[in-house]
Amino acid sequence: MSNQRFLAEILEQPEALGRTIAGFASAKEAATAIGGRIHRGDFDRVVLTGMGSSLFGCHSLALALTASLPIPVTAWDASELIHQALSALTPKTLLVAVSQSGESAEVVEVTRLPQRPGGSIAITNGPHNSLARWADVNICTHAGPEEAVSSKTYTATLAAQALLAAALGRGDTGETAGQLSAVATELASYLADWQPRIESIARFLGPCQTLAYLGRGHSLPSACTAALITTESSKVFCLGVSAAQFRHGPIELARPGLKVVIFAGSGPTRRLNENFALELASYGAQVVLITPQPQAGLDSPTLLQSAIPAAPAPLLPILEIVPIQLLTQPLAEAQGFRPATFQRTTKVTDRE
Repeated sequence: MSNQRFLAEILEQPEALGRTIAGFASAKEAATAIGGRIHRGDFDRVVLTGMGSSLFGCHSLALALTASLPIPVTAWDASELIHQALSALTPKTLLVAVSQSGESAEVVEVTRLPQRPGGSIAITNGPHNSLARWADVNICTHAGPEEAVSSKTYTATLAAQALLAAALGRGDTGETAGQLSAVATELASYLADWQPRIESIARFLGPCQTLAYLGRGHSLPSACTAALITTESSKVFCLGVSAAQFRHGPIELARPGLKVVIFAGSGPTRRLNENFALELASYGAQVVLITPQPQAGLDSPTLLQSAIPAAPAPLLPILEIVPIQLLTQPLAEAQGFRPATFQRTTKVTDRE
């Protein structure tokens, strides 16, 4: 029951990243000009918006922009923005709207609002869609056609966001492009030998009726997107939250039978995530730690480390999500479903 189209789209990701990097050249000048306007005081806030994985990825972009811009940056669910928070869009707002299709119902409604923000940037997978036509600047990911659950469109969007962050923050887009090229190379190497890695995770977790994904910082989007695509592709009920939030209540679920995937990430919170993985495993939960830095002596009958290549923190989500994309196939097959096929919705959510 494997979905060969879905697998092909996953395996195409290194090439898709290359197209995103090359394609950014056409938007670089316009994006850099908007960055100049930010630093001249034309805007007093940046609002990021999207739905689903497009929204989740905005968290990493928000972290990058918050570190480099002199004005506040917030991320809004597009439905909440249009129905509950229209006052966030003013003549001094820079809106960055992310949608792989550019046709998601809520994002299309943003383009129909009577008031335009002071500036608008779209990140989509093509130039011919409602969002791209509306925005002042459209950054096309060039990920290519995608039929199944999101894979290459998501990682290409993360790459485009990293390049945009550099352009808006007056960083070196060339340096970021070089780092992304290195990530694409590492990803190609990982995918060349993916089967034993994923089979090991699938055997360790066993059958899953529920699954929790946890992360922090730039890896929080990985947790949220992993929960989304596992639910879509495998029909497994998933929770995707920050590791810190999981301690505030859901930790009561920690016992034999609980299945957890933690994205270790990098930086100061990596150790916190490793310690939390050990704690959950000590309660009997089956815990997989997705990490670029496996630690000696950490593995046990209830804790499995799965190594991914290393990358700068803002780019690590591109690598973190790939094992989960691949894992959704055996998880779906164990449930009796054909992976990455839609039964209740469609590829593009066109109504609220």
